[in-house]
Amino acid sequence: MDANTPYRIIQYAASKNQQGYITPEEYNLIINQAQRGYLDLLLGEYQKYLPKRPISVVSFGQNQRIRQSISPLIYGTALFPFVYNGISPFPSDYEYTDAMWGLYGHYKIRFVQQDRLDDFIHSTIDPVEANPIYLINHEGFQFYPEDIGSAKLSYVRTPPTIKWAYTNVNGRPVYDPINSIAPVWSEIDMMQIIVRALQLVGINLQLGVVSQYANQIKNEGQQCYASH
Repeated sequence: MDANTPYRIIQYAASKNQQGYITPEEYNLIINQAQRGYLDLLLGEYQKYLPKRPISVVSFGQNQRIRQSISPLIYGTALFPFVYNGISPFPSDYEYTDAMWGLYGHYKIRFVQQDRLDDFIHSTIDPVEANPIYLINHEGFQFYPEDIGSAKLSYVRTPPTIKWAYTNVNGRPVYDPINSIAPVWSEIDMMQIIVRALQLVGINLQLGVVSQYANQIKNEGQQCYASH
């Protein structure tokens, strides 16, 4: 979905529901607040259905759907922890860990809670030298053994800020596609974000109604294009 479509849907919904005009600045604020809220919802749900937790068949399907929604935000990067303490800072756009592996050999690096750290470090049955672990603290990722050297992180990144840019033509904002920033979400997920954005300005609509608005706008655009 381009940057202009959600803007047009929200303006259309505001007009249909007698909410008046939403300025570009107001739009950019509410669409990003809605995006943040939707990401928080997905991450909260995703954590409920992590592997190795008791889940039903329905829950597995839920996990797959949520992962599909988050997939445009899942990135991979190499980490090179400091040799002297095994710490690697978070990536600047880090939101949530998806998985951690060895950079060479692709073995899984296990996450452990702080209260289990001593058990793993002093284990003679499953030493961290053979099966590395990591935990998360305020500095970033803490690896054991500390001289692990490298790791590969799969993580959920912060979504790019959505921006509807414009130029002022005769006192009216005109869409500027060059300087706008389109959402990275699928169309289905973007509709959910639009519903949330509308709620922020006091318009409570069902997803189906917003989808109808989107189709009406799309059809109007096709008719306008065909008339030229």
